[in-house]
Formats: sequence, structure tokens, C-alpha cells
Amino acid sequence: MKIIDKIHDCLERDSFFYSFEFFPPKTDAGLVNLLDRMERMAELKPTFVGATWGMEAKTMNETLEICATAQNLMGMESLMHITCTNTPFEVLKASLRSAREAGIQNLLVLRGAKARPDSHFQQASEFLAWIKKEHGDYFGIGVAGYPEGHEEAESYQADLQHLKEKVDKGADFVISQLFYDVDVFIRFVQDCRKVGIKCPIIPGIMPINTYHQFERMKRAFCKTKSESIDALSAKMQAMQKDDDEVKNFGVREVTAIIKKLMRKGVRGFHFYTQNLEKSVTRILTDPFPEGLGLLDDAANDTGLPCAAPNNQRDLPWLQSANMKRVCEEEVRPAFWSNRPKSYMAKTMSWDDFPNGRWGDSRSPAFGEEDHSHNHVSHAKQWLDAKSGPWSANATIANVCEIFYNALLNGDGPQLPWFERTLAPESDRILKGCLSPMNRHGMVTINSQPGVNGERSDTRDVGWGPAGGYVYQKAYVEFFCSPAVAAKVFEVITQPKYNQLTYMRANSSGDFTANQEGVNAVTWGVFPGKEIVQPTVVDTCSFMEWRKEAFALWLAPYKPGEERFCPPFIQEVYKTWWLIHIVDNDYVQDTQLDSAMAEVLKLVPEIIPEAAPRADHVDVEMKE
Repeated sequence: MKIIDKIHDCLERDSFFYSFEFFPPKTDAGLVNLLDRMERMAELKPTFVGATWGMEAKTMNETLEICATAQNLMGMESLMHITCTNTPFEVLKASLRSAREAGIQNLLVLRGAKARPDSHFQQASEFLAWIKKEHGDYFGIGVAGYPEGHEEAESYQADLQHLKEKVDKGADFVISQLFYDVDVFIRFVQDCRKVGIKCPIIPGIMPINTYHQFERMKRAFCKTKSESIDALSAKMQAMQKDDDEVKNFGVREVTAIIKKLMRKGVRGFHFYTQNLEKSVTRILTDPFPEGLGLLDDAANDTGLPCAAPNNQRDLPWLQSANMKRVCEEEVRPAFWSNRPKSYMAKTMSWDDFPNGRWGDSRSPAFGEEDHSHNHVSHAKQWLDAKSGPWSANATIANVCEIFYNALLNGDGPQLPWFERTLAPESDRILKGCLSPMNRHGMVTINSQPGVNGERSDTRDVGWGPAGGYVYQKAYVEFFCSPAVAAKVFEVITQPKYNQLTYMRANSSGDFTANQEGVNAVTWGVFPGKEIVQPTVVDTCSFMEWRKEAFALWLAPYKPGEERFCPPFIQEVYKTWWLIHIVDNDYVQDTQLDSAMAEVLKLVPEIIPEAAPRADHVDVEMKE
């Protein structure tokens, strides 16, 4: 989707919006950590995210990779920066082709360093015109604006005319260079309007993290002598050696700048994050008056439209921002509910995506998890980095305790089967089903409660357009030992549990099931639409998921080093079963609970209900 369309939608609704900018780190480990940070910041629902462009080939490729990962695996619209001067023309052409292949539809077109005489393009406006000629209307294009004029411009007015030339040649919006004086930006916007620049102009906001960083940015970008900037410097001088105090001060001051801009009618803000999350997050979420209070349920009393983003889901699973996929994909297997990014990476190469019904007119083939050709070569490393090595003396009690604590304490992402914390709907079945199952040796990795016609805006299970009703069949998926699996099937195959359908498989590929074809487990009824059934279970997808699910037991160990895996974990991989059970009676919604209660009486309790937290390494990124 074009960013300008999202901007216009927000402006028409007089709605607050914001975006984040990142830069490619210098190391592979740094890139993996940045992707992890971006994933956390995605919870703030930015309108888009951008990645800067470097002069080296490695950095250029990583710019593309950051944007492709955000677009395809995180569901965030991406803005790929691209500079034209001193970059070989063939590289520019190849980069734009790769961006299109990755579903990236938005560019921030920049000149970059001062052009050499032999550079194919001398100005961003020339490059912009060429993009429009070669790619038509495919790309939405943003350009940079300088509130105090570009340092190389002949004059402030000459720089305004150059900006107008970029807009006249097809730029959709302008993102400003950073500033700390509100009057400077407001005057810049007014001057832009006077010369005929009518497109949206988004202020660039850089949080203050340290005193020396602020002084450096002030010298580089703030040319005009300003009492407000001098006052900021004076206030920080006394605290310059205390980074925490400076950061707290910076959060308050930058929040105040945003509020002043909003009172002047500004609604969108572009954060130069410097690859850091805490200050940006605090500015957006700290309660009034220190922050903007986006996560505060209490309404703010400032009259400013900075309400929390709409968290209503269009579908019950994480969507890609790739428009081809957005337009086509309506159905997914339930097995990847807690690993949606893995599923999207696995299926990125599909030419078509299931819509309407799973497999109604196509037979999708799952690809191998080789992301190197999808412009997200670090994605597997990023996803696998979420799992730490198992304890050398791991036992069934230790494993059950870790899974149990993941449920109780929201530590799901510490386990490789969970890319994110458990969905809020899990609370409905946590105490009665999931918790006792994990304490009895059935470690759960996926589940959902039964739902019979609840409103589509229900906070924990709702999705889709307003005014609709949603339905779910309860299901649970878990690993267990052969002995426990025998007890499970002794119970669920009884005639009284005739509404339960199941599939089970092990790492060797042994498989049994009592269902054939496709079973819809989530659907919705909405005004003026056909019934939507976005989540299904089927045997083919289960067997594909089975390979990934078992491989995750060995994920912390590199290929060829599986022998270093603790003996018990190797036993789990080789002998345990993966079982998926669906309760098809979504109205009564009792058979799954009753069956599992019966199983619990037949298998021993491994850990007590009040188990302490398992020891695990929690690596926190430092800022």
C-alpha cells in the first residue's frame, strides 16, 4: 500500500500517526538484534517504518532486507531510502527491481553525498523523474525537506524551489530534517505553502538520549540562533553526565515539542530512532503529561487527537504488508498461529495465496525455509535467536516447568514455538485446560478457546469489520511422551467424544488421524459479506508443520552439532508425539475439556501447581 494513502486517511480523520526510521547495523548480530527490536516496536502500530541507505554494497543489501522483513514478516509498511549520487546506475536499477520483488512499494528518494561529475544522477529530482518514467505509478515517493535550508543550497529560498521541483516531478510527501524549535518547522511549512508545495510535510523528530548527542545534532542541523534550543542546552548541562536523567528530560521535552506541533495542526511525526526503542516508546506511551499516553485507557484532557492506534484485527492472524498477499490471502492453517512470521517466510515464494477456501482452486506447496532468495536472509537467524540452549541436565520436570512458566508469566517468546506472547484469548482456557496439561507432561504450543457468536469487536477474540459475529472451535496442540499419548488416545477415541477430531505424528513421520479434508476452526459472519473462514486445519499442513515443530527442539544447535543436545531433549525429538485435537461442537464446547480432565486422572502430575519460575537466560538489549 502507498504510504501517502495511509497519510491521507489519517488526515481526513484528523488522526494522530507516526513512523519510525532505522539504519543498518554494522554486524550480522546487530542486524538480528535490530529485527528483534523492530518486532517489539511493531506493537506500537506505526503507520510505516523506514531504513536508511548506505554507500557500501553490504549496507544497501541490508537496507533492502530490513524493509523486506518489515513488509513481509512483520506486517509493517516499509519506506526504503535510496540515494542516487555515486551509486552505479546498474545498482540503482537492480535495487528497485529487488524492492518490487519484495513487495516494497514506497521509497524515500535522496541525493546523498555531493555528486561526482561522472555520477549518473546529480540531483534527487533527476532520479525521481527517472523512477516515474521507468516504474510509472508503482512506487509511492517521499523526499527530504530542510526546515533551515540544505547546507549546500545557495539560499533558503533556493532550497525551497528545489524541494518544489521534487514535488512537481512526483513526490507524494516530505519528511523534514530534525529540529528542536517548533517555530522553525511551522515557518518552513508556511513558506512551502507559499511557493506552491501542497503535499503533506511530516516533521522529523529525534529523541534526546544523551547530552553530547544533542549537542552534536544541534551543531549539525540547527543553524538558526534559537532561544528555545539554547534553553534546552542550558538545562542539560547540569545533568550531562547522568544519561538516565538526560533521557528522562529528553522524553518530557520532545513530548512537549510534539504537543506544541499538534496544537498547530500537525498530525504526523517521523521518529529518527537511532535504532533505540526506549525513548520513542516512552514518548508515545508514558501517561500524560510526561508522554502522549497512547496505552493509557484514561482519556487525555488536552483536546489533542493522540488516541491509541486501532488494534482491531482484520483477520485473526498477523497479516503481511505485501499488497499481493494482502489482496489474495484469506485463509491459513492454524498450526502456525504462534509462529506467523515463520509461515509467511515459508510461503513467500507462492505465486497465489488461498482465498475463500483453503485449496479450493490451488494446491499450495510449502517451500523450504531458505530465505536467501527472498531478501530476508537473516530472518531464520532472527527467529531462531529467540531460543536459548536447553539445560545440560534437562529432564521432563525441567521442560514441563519451563512451558508452564511460559504460560503463567508470559514468557512464551523464550521458547522457539512462540514468536510472541500468548494471545489474550488464551486466558479463557489457561487455568482449566492449558495449565494442568503442562503440569502433567503435555506441553502445549498452540490452542484456542471455543467461541459461539461473539461480537467482532470483543477485545480478546474479536476480528473483522464492525457489526459482525465470530465463531471458533476449541483446539489444543501439544507434545507428549508415548506413554501419555497412549492414555490420551484411550480417552478421546471413546464413542462419547464423537465430536473430537485429532491428528498425531512423530518426527519419523508416523501419522494417524480421524479427520479427512479441511476443517474450518475459525469463521466470521459480517454485514453484507459472505461467511469468512480464515483459519483451518488439514492433514497436509499438519504434516508440514510437524517437521518444523520437531526441528525446533534442536534449534539452539547448529547443523552437525545436534549431538551436544541434552539426552532427554534428543529423546523428546526421537520418541514423543505431536497431537492436535479439535472440539467440533462449538455450541456446547465441553468435549475437549471433559476428555482432557479424564486424561489428567490417568497420567501422573510432573510438577506442582505452584511451581517456581525456571531458571533461564533473559538477554536484554541495552541502549
